[in-house]
Amino acid sequence: MIRTSLLTIPALLVLGIACKSRDFNLDSKKVSEADKIQGNECLRQMAKWENEANGASKRPSTLLKLKSFEIPAELIESDVAETTPKEIKDAFFFEKEGKKLVRWLIQPEDTKWYKDVEAFIEKKTGKKPIAQEYFNGYLTASRSVLVVDPATGYSFSLKASTNQTGGNWKDKKQDWKDGKDIRAVSDYVAHLEKKIKLKNAVILQEPMAFGIAEVDQSNVIRLVGDVATCDKFYLPGFSALHEVVGGELAGNVYPVEFWNENYVKPLGRALAEFAGIWGLSFDSPHSQNFLIELDKKKKPTGRVILRDLGDVFVLKEQSDLFDAQVVANRLAAAENLHKGYLSIAVGLLHGNVPPSWVRPDQYANIWGPAFFENFEKEYASLTGFDVSKISSKMEMQSPFSYVSKTYTVDQSWQSSMNTFASCVKTKKADKGSCPQGVTERLR
Repeated sequence: MIRTSLLTIPALLVLGIACKSRDFNLDSKKVSEADKIQGNECLRQMAKWENEANGASKRPSTLLKLKSFEIPAELIESDVAETTPKEIKDAFFFEKEGKKLVRWLIQPEDTKWYKDVEAFIEKKTGKKPIAQEYFNGYLTASRSVLVVDPATGYSFSLKASTNQTGGNWKDKKQDWKDGKDIRAVSDYVAHLEKKIKLKNAVILQEPMAFGIAEVDQSNVIRLVGDVATCDKFYLPGFSALHEVVGGELAGNVYPVEFWNENYVKPLGRALAEFAGIWGLSFDSPHSQNFLIELDKKKKPTGRVILRDLGDVFVLKEQSDLFDAQVVANRLAAAENLHKGYLSIAVGLLHGNVPPSWVRPDQYANIWGPAFFENFEKEYASLTGFDVSKISSKMEMQSPFSYVSKTYTVDQSWQSSMNTFASCVKTKKADKGSCPQGVTERLR
């Protein structure tokens, strides 16, 4: 069994290191030597919240030495967006002794799936591979790993197969088909983000994946947004609703009210952009998939980060408006294509332990309605269509679980969305017919 080793760092290097605002693509030499090893302050804080402010599963946010196989490049398939940061490509694709190689990261907790990759490499090369220790990183509340490249200090997130995770989700193989599905969705998101600027949401794109078809596994790389440059802190949604951390960050404001204003309502507006522009909605919309953007004083900015593009549905009628048949076809094969309806749900505490400061009735009667009120208002402002007119009643599965609504597509929706899509694609307001929410977002 391959085990992850702990990396010991002198205490003086860890404490009190300031992070600087920077663009890695312009100058990565400004990163301190300590941050190249352990990641910047924002990444370390994110890892701490992920692991220690999680009601479902608490564990240390220890810096780890991550193991990886070095695989001949010709043995893998890759799907790399043109916009993938150079630092990420250089971290995985490299040459040694004249041979082109790829680093295949082994999920630190996995004791099962890496063996298939190991056997594949031995079969193809005639040699049993030796796992190398190149990357450093941190576990998260799920199977994803926060990774730091020690050569540059650049950080990102990566998903790989594992039979063990820190939460309620166990034995998750990261298959290659799913990796390619994620890449298709990420490219769909990136294509429209070139045309329209988001106000409420930050979508963490997943610009690179590579896989081994024979063992049906992949590594999928996700960006970490402004955490990579330490311009912002990202607070996991479940940490905001953590017994201690949620109360501390709320300060003198009652936590139910504070997080209603700074998480629940902004999340409704963020998911309205996700659904209104792309027709995307989450399959498992729990607080593991959402993070709250904080400024450098750890105050909410009003924006919510959306992560995990492998956990989404797409509305066919909407993807058709933007000629995104590739996405529709891939998600149809994965049974994640919706036709004729948009399903919106949120499970702020689903799968987690409720803090003592929120009651079931507050969850259902304050947070649930506030989420949908903001979702519907923002959707209407953005698209010009009053989506509340095609809405079902709000339903709730059980206390502290999902609240949901279904929006059934009709001719009035189709007519409004045809205008919306035309405005986005042409970037022209046809005699003032474009919704204000579009015109103020056009790049």
